[in-house]
Order: sequence, then C-alpha cells, then structure tokens
Amino acid sequence: MIAQRIYSLAEPLLAQRTIKSAQVGLALMAVELDDGSIGVTYTLRREIGEVCSAFPGEALEGMPALEMAGWAVKGRNVLASGLGLAVLNAASPISPGEKQGQDALEAGSVQPGDTVGIVGHIGPVIRRLQGRPNQMYIFEKDGSGAENVQPEKAQKELLPRCQVVFVTSATLINGTLDEILSYCTGARTIVMTGSSTPLYPEAFRNTGVTALAGTRWLPENREAIFRGVGQCVGMKRLIRLGEKITLKVPENSGAGKQEAPQWTTPY
Repeated sequence: MIAQRIYSLAEPLLAQRTIKSAQVGLALMAVELDDGSIGVTYTLRREIGEVCSAFPGEALEGMPALEMAGWAVKGRNVLASGLGLAVLNAASPISPGEKQGQDALEAGSVQPGDTVGIVGHIGPVIRRLQGRPNQMYIFEKDGSGAENVQPEKAQKELLPRCQVVFVTSATLINGTLDEILSYCTGARTIVMTGSSTPLYPEAFRNTGVTALAGTRWLPENREAIFRGVGQCVGMKRLIRLGEKITLKVPENSGAGKQEAPQWTTPY
C-alpha cells in the first residue's frame, strides 16, 4: 500500500513534530506543523457522506503529527485521510532548487499516437492535450457521458490501453490509487499530479509511477494560504502561494537507493 510506504518514510521526520494549525475548507484543507512546514490537500466534499463527527473528539491543534499522519493510511473518512496526507506533504524533505524544468505534462512525455488516460479532471493537462493527435480518456467518479469522460467503472477496461497515464493525487485520499495503478499494465509513463501529491519518490519505486508533480507550500505565505483555505478559494487562486516541484521516481530496478533528480518551476 503506497500510503503506508509514504508514512514509513515520513515517520522519522515527524517523530518530534506537533500540529500547530489545521483548517478544512470546502475546496481545500491545510495543515501547519510546529516547525512552520505547510501541507495542502483537496477536500473531497462529494465523498464525505453522512457523518456526525469527521474527526476524533480531541482538538486537532497540538496533537502529535504522527497521529494525524496515520489518518492518511487508516482515516475513517476522506476528511481525515486528506488531513493525514497534508501532514505527510508538509514533512516532505524536498527543498527547492534553482533549475527550472519539467511540469506534469512534460514529465508524461506524450508522443503522437499515444493513448492517454487521465484519472480525475486534471484541467491543465486536459486543456494542453486538446487538439493533439491522441486518444484521450478522462475518468471521473460521476462520468456524465460528455465526450471522452468515462465513469470510474471503465478504468479496468480502458486504462490497460493507455501508454501515458496522469493520476490525480486525490486518489490517495479516497484510497483508490493502488487499484488504479494495477490497471495501468501498458503504460510507459505514469505521472502523479496535483497539490496533494506527496513528494516521496522512494515510496513509488516499483509501482509503475515515473514522476511526481506536486507543490511545495512556502512558509512565508502562511497567512495568505490559511486565509484562502478558510475563504474556500480553489487551487487556481491558491497555487500562486506555492512552488511547483516535479520529481522523477527512481527506476524500477537495481539495488540501493538512487538520487531522484529535481526540478522546480515557480507558478
């Protein structure tokens, strides 16, 4: 289970950390650790369901960071899982470099004639692929029958036909990522993308994932980030307060840990 791998890598980084602030908005949620690190993830409000209490009774602020991080593995609902993933994202040891480079689409290396699968409505990728000579399948839980939009149940049939797959990091929140990756048997490249993407390349070794396209949230923008989340802004507005980072996943072969190349591109 990939969420468990990420947790194991983050465990020593979170051992002495506590939650300083936590905020859940209708579109996004944010967590700040006591060292100032920030993580942001999506709020999957359509998947919350009927709950009387989304979290345990104790206050979120001040709780051990490892305890909340564990919700990413065993959260009882998507709100708890999302907050857990935000903690894991905040603890990521990746620091920004100076070299500009690839974004999610470039990391996918889409070639003419490739069949492309997009799990989740990843707007920036979809818009840039429109007009290219590629078959494109977009998968949504509530596929509406619109052109190229497929229901979730079609993934098992259609994902094996795709040479390139982009997967929203929200699949880690609702627990569907591992199953989705099992369908990508014909994929040359698989890119995890979105603000919820955990930047832990080693956790994705031997999973088929080839790149992680996520965001580092800048501590100096802390007040604006939490204000935006509280005012229910979307990612399109909030993203200016972070920095895009794309990481290659170490090759799925060979012994020993490999260093993952890193690029950063300011939004």
